[in-house]
Amino acid sequence: MMPRWLQPSAWHQHAPFAFFLTEAMRPKVIAELGTHHGYSFFAFCQAVAAYKLDTQCYAIDTWQGDDHAGFYPDQIFEEVERHRAENYGSFAHLKRMTFAEALPHFEDKSIDLLHIDGRHFYEDVRQDFLDWLPKLSDNGIVLFHDTQIRERNFGVYQFWEQLAEVRPSFEFHHHCGLGVLSTGANIPENLKALFKAHENPAVTNAIRSAYERLGLSIVLMNNLE
Repeated sequence: MMPRWLQPSAWHQHAPFAFFLTEAMRPKVIAELGTHHGYSFFAFCQAVAAYKLDTQCYAIDTWQGDDHAGFYPDQIFEEVERHRAENYGSFAHLKRMTFAEALPHFEDKSIDLLHIDGRHFYEDVRQDFLDWLPKLSDNGIVLFHDTQIRERNFGVYQFWEQLAEVRPSFEFHHHCGLGVLSTGANIPENLKALFKAHENPAVTNAIRSAYERLGLSIVLMNNLE
């Protein structure tokens, strides 16, 4: 599929993996911490609709901005809300609040797929993960964006390296990096091969190259930067 919501994002090239992951996991609940223009969130929503899944999707953000994303006006939230209501109103929900304020809205072990993309300082990413870990199901998967950025005091890569040493994981290196982490007792059946790829460098490189090519096609076909 080609993403329908082509807004400014550092996530453009990861939509093909979002489509695959959503279909492969068939999650009951997807939650995203940090949504901004909504590109990644609506990639998940598009997949849920296309594959006719029984999934509830939640975007959590103040829609005010932060030190890394910059600060922005209410117009951004209004555009995201309009697209949600017009296209995914039956299963997509926006929670305009801090991540901490949203925690009580989710039961423990209720979230299958969590995308962490808030403030990128080491302590922030670590705290987001620890706060939300109890909310993840036994099949839980967490995505970390910007695992390849080592500037502007980004600390995602440091926390990612610590987690990847102790949990099943896979990392894409293109487009700022995307870490995929299994946190639960069970790895979803359709993802077992992905998490075993580290056993064969050729397989790892093939997967990375395939998704990099797919992601680049989105950029080239839509004249994105």
